[in-house]
Formats: sequence, structure tokens, C-alpha cells
Amino acid sequence: MDHSSTVSRLVKQVASLCKQADDVYADETLRAALLQATKQLAVVLEKPADAVYQNAFLPGQTMCVRVAIDLGLFELIVRHDSPKGRVSAEELAVRSQAEQLLIVRIMRVLAETGFVAEVGEETYAATPLTVQMCLPAYQGCIKHHFDFGAKTLIELPQYFRTHGYKCPKSTTAGPFQQAFSTDLPTFEYWATLPEAMQTFNTYMTGNNDSRSSWIDWYPVEERLLKGAKADANAVLMIDIAGGRGHYLAAFKERFPHVKGRLILQELPDVIDDAQGLDSSIERMKHDMFEPQPIKGARIYFFHFIFHDWPDHHCHKILTQIAAAMTPGYSKLILGEWVLRNTGTPLLAAGFDLQMMAMHSGMERSERQWRTLVEGAGLEVTKMSFPRGNGEGVVEAMRKEYTSHL
Repeated sequence: MDHSSTVSRLVKQVASLCKQADDVYADETLRAALLQATKQLAVVLEKPADAVYQNAFLPGQTMCVRVAIDLGLFELIVRHDSPKGRVSAEELAVRSQAEQLLIVRIMRVLAETGFVAEVGEETYAATPLTVQMCLPAYQGCIKHHFDFGAKTLIELPQYFRTHGYKCPKSTTAGPFQQAFSTDLPTFEYWATLPEAMQTFNTYMTGNNDSRSSWIDWYPVEERLLKGAKADANAVLMIDIAGGRGHYLAAFKERFPHVKGRLILQELPDVIDDAQGLDSSIERMKHDMFEPQPIKGARIYFFHFIFHDWPDHHCHKILTQIAAAMTPGYSKLILGEWVLRNTGTPLLAAGFDLQMMAMHSGMERSERQWRTLVEGAGLEVTKMSFPRGNGEGVVEAMRKEYTSHL
């Protein structure tokens, strides 16, 4: 491979993309293309031996972020009241009650990875990423995936050696269960740990902040609201396993004048924890593996639920929904990653490995989604993707109707 010509080509590509807009952040497609090109350039420029070391040391990077959360370093930097917004390692050590040398060693990694800015010797300032890490949802993301995901990923090689090199399918004897010495399904195990469950639910409230919401780019009015019953007592949308109801709240804010009931369905403990939800959004305690009690709703919505489960569990959930749907009227909407056939973004591929490790689940390609949905008596009527890198939307209806379309 001629690396010099590859570097030259990528540099020209980056330069060309930069010229296409004054603000690359205003065009998500352009931003994603530029990000991909710069990543490819970094891969080519990295010496192979150095790339091996960088990969080997990746867990240490996340560890530094995790410890910084425990010490409150991000908040200390962002809220520091010095005129120039700078804070020394000595002051961070005093305020966090940690050893100064430890602070310095952690901050080296955080500065190199953009979590903070190093503005002088043992002196730091905030970056946009520092500010982001002050938000509870993003602290919850790191806590959740480090405390549970990292430990399970470390266990995966031994799991494969023991069980054979094939994707896990058991939710009671998978890699997570081996890592944590339990036979409980993952969510049931977390339910025994209130702090872990609280962290997960907090994480879910900010899960989609960095990517455009489906209600902003999907043709909701054309595909879902048009033709919906105008009766205020009719059920417009049910968010099944919808956490604390943040998607329903966003839907109501985006379409405030649309008639119809909005219902959040979740397990009892989560429903009881859903504080601050608009009073017009109904709360219902429900297990998605049980028969769906609401018949004939316009929209049955799931977001990032099916990736938590292997196919046979997904099939059971889908058949419960299909049985409740009114042919020719009800629509299933899945907000999930739809993996590309080639060039899958690292973020989506990373989600896939986390789902495999912790849940014996998976992210799915377009072909896999069609197979899964159609196997439950439904048919995909539309599959859409946002501009840039984000999860897609799978829309489906009862087969007996779609077969006549």
C-alpha cells in the first residue's frame, strides 16, 4: 500500500470538505463525512506498533474518566471561579481530597483525549467535553458501561473458549452472568442493585442527545399523524419500556396540538421513578413480554429495546404487539441502529459489542430487521435513516394489511 498517496488523498478530501460550508456543525452529513475522513487519516498516520499499544491501553482511558467522575473533577474545573477559568492540579487535589500526583497522572490522559484542556504545567481548563461530562446522563453512561460493560467484555474471551466461538443467545447463562456469577437476566440483576438501576435510568434520559431525534427528521405527520383517529380518547402512541418517558415528553412538545392519549408503559419500579412527567402522559405498569393490554393504538413505539435481546426474545415481544395491532391502522415504530453492510461507524459497532456482552443481544442490519419483524406476522413498510451517523427507524404493520398494499 502506498501510504504517501493515501495521506495525500485524505488531506485533499478533508480540505475539500472544509470548503463546502462555513460551519460544518450546521450540516450533519458534512460533519459526519469530515469526521470519517479525519479518522481515516489518523489511522494511516499512526505507526502500526503505536496503534497496537493505543488499542491495548484503551481501557485505561475510560478508567481515568470513571475516576474523574468519582472525584468530581469535571465539575471542579467547569465551576472554578478563577478569572481565566484555569485550575491547578494542586487545587484539584485539595478540593477532591485526592493525592496531587494521582490527579496529574489522570489528567494527562484526560487532556490527551479532549476531556479537559491542558493550558500549562499541571494546569487545566474546561473544553466542551468537560462541560458535557458534568451532565448526569453522561456520567451515567460512563458508570454503566465501565462498571458492567467493561467487566463483561473482559470476560468474553474466556466465555468463547468455554462455550465455543458463536454469539451468545442465553439471557440467564451468557457472558454477563459468567462475569457477575449470577443466573439472573441482566435487568433483573440490576434491579437488585438500586444504585445501578438509578444510574442506568439516568443514563437513558440523555441517550440520544448527541444525535437528532427521530421525531425531528422522520415524516411523522405524513406517516403517523395523518389518518390517526381525532378522538381525544383514542390512544395515539404507547412508548413501551420507555424509561422515564422522555421520548413521549419530546413527542408532546413537538406536536402539542395533536389529539389522542400518550401512554408510557414500564416495569413498576421504573414507573414509580418517573418523576416530573407531564400529567397528560399516562403511566401504566406493564411487562412487554406479557400480552399488550392496549388494543388498536396508532403507534406502538420502542426505542433501543430490541438490541437488548436475542432474536427469540424479540420474537415474543413482537408477537404480543402484533396481536394488539389493528390491521391497516396500527403502526410499529422501532428506533434502533440499522447497521450498514459496509463501513459501520465505530459507535454503532461498539453498541453491538456491548449488547452482545451484557444482554446476549445485538444491533441488526436491514436484512436482519426484516427477517425478525416479518417472522412475527408483521411487515416492514418503511425503513429510514437520518442525515449523518444516527440510528434509524423501522416502521411496520400487520401483514394481512400490508400484503394488499
